[in-house]
Amino acid sequence: MPAIRFYCRLSFFMLFFACLLLPANLLADEKPNITIKTATLTQQDSTFLLNSLIVYNLSDEAIEALHNGVTLTFNIDLSITEPRKWLWNKHHTNLTLPYQLRYHTLAKIYQVSDTTNNIRLNFSSLSAALHSLGTLTDIPIYTLTNSPHINANASLNAYLNIEALPLPMRPLAYITPGWHLRSNTFQWPLAQ
Repeated sequence: MPAIRFYCRLSFFMLFFACLLLPANLLADEKPNITIKTATLTQQDSTFLLNSLIVYNLSDEAIEALHNGVTLTFNIDLSITEPRKWLWNKHHTNLTLPYQLRYHTLAKIYQVSDTTNNIRLNFSSLSAALHSLGTLTDIPIYTLTNSPHINANASLNAYLNIEALPLPMRPLAYITPGWHLRSNTFQWPLAQ
């Protein structure tokens, strides 16, 4: 009789822990919540221009926080590296472009802000604001120098900056999967 109780309890605990691990396995197989569809760097005179299409799919936690007055800051990291055979890769540019998304409750509008160039655009729907946030058109990259003889690769990442959230929200955001909005690295060869 004690052996039957032991096996019943053991099977109960195994089932309990399997149920706890199931959501973690499902989350690990999901695609990122931010997807970079295209990205290009084109040269115009001595300036490089970044064009990209990024699709943002916000989690329920992020949308609820946005509607409760929390500003969401999304960073876009651009990196230009030159691969070398015998040495470490040479980094030509590492640049972070911050964008903010906020909701104004009284006006019922969404605002997308380019904090680098101090540009603000207003939208009546969240989908229109996210589309604007993900459409980068002719963003000048002044830190990239004109070196005609390099064979470089460009990479782009987009993510929600948890450090820009209000301080009381950060501990919960670090442990909640819905706040970890990050794209995969999008890489392409930089033709000069």
